[in-house]
Amino acid sequence: MKRLLFGFALASAFAVVLLPTSVGADISPTQTTQVILSCADGHSVVLWADAATLTSLTADVQALNASGASCTLGTTAADPSTSANWTVYDYNPSNQALAPRNSPNKMPATTPDSGTTWQFPFKPDIYTALFTTTDPSVTGNDSAKTLTDTISVSGDATSFMTQHGGGDCVANTPAAVRFYFTAPAASGPSIGTSPPGTGGTTGAGFYTQFWWSDAASMQLLTGNQSQTITASLANPGEWSDWNGKSGAAVPEAFLEATQHVQSIGLSFGGDCFFETGVTPTPDTFTNETFSSMFSAS
Repeated sequence: MKRLLFGFALASAFAVVLLPTSVGADISPTQTTQVILSCADGHSVVLWADAATLTSLTADVQALNASGASCTLGTTAADPSTSANWTVYDYNPSNQALAPRNSPNKMPATTPDSGTTWQFPFKPDIYTALFTTTDPSVTGNDSAKTLTDTISVSGDATSFMTQHGGGDCVANTPAAVRFYFTAPAASGPSIGTSPPGTGGTTGAGFYTQFWWSDAASMQLLTGNQSQTITASLANPGEWSDWNGKSGAAVPEAFLEATQHVQSIGLSFGGDCFFETGVTPTPDTFTNETFSSMFSAS
């Protein structure tokens, strides 16, 4: 199991709450705010929140910063017109926060075949971090599903790199892409000792809302390649949470997460750190496209 590069701990834990099985994405009519949590180590996550959740998150971040971290919450109104589409999230020029490509001039994802395939162009010197959707056909109760994605990259770039030493814990290669999903309804205990990244218990309830596939990934080694990856959401041992703990160590929290998937898709980073973002190399490329045929069945 590889770990994530999130160099901070949350100061409060969330309790496990068992909710009814959902039939669509776990975004209620009151969850109209898109929240981007960004920290100074260059990592960020995205979720949708209602007023009560936002108040709780704000208190958590205040306590978190009081303990020495440097994190902020950015909020925007959710765009309902793109809820069933796929959204690309890039790190901004500071590489410390995510920005969605949600307008035509930002080169958003497009589909050439009515939704079977989604694709987007990479941007020079911009690190792409996430490619996700809240489409009800692939979210909600995914607990018995297997994720499959035929991924391809094409263009005149030579290769790809990540940042913050995320490739192999020392260097910025190899870059990689893997499955990722969020489930804000799922909060459960982690185990082990602090600090985060080693299975710490501080803020463990927050960790189990975010999950990355471990072995199911594709290394981005050339500018032209293709591969199909699969991962089972019925097997917690194939996944790790924000704190790098295997889902097998917290099976109840993992099951809760898979039953209430809010967003799902792909995360870009390396083999060591899973969401540090990737960018094509060299930065003089003129055309490099990412393509995904994602399914959950």
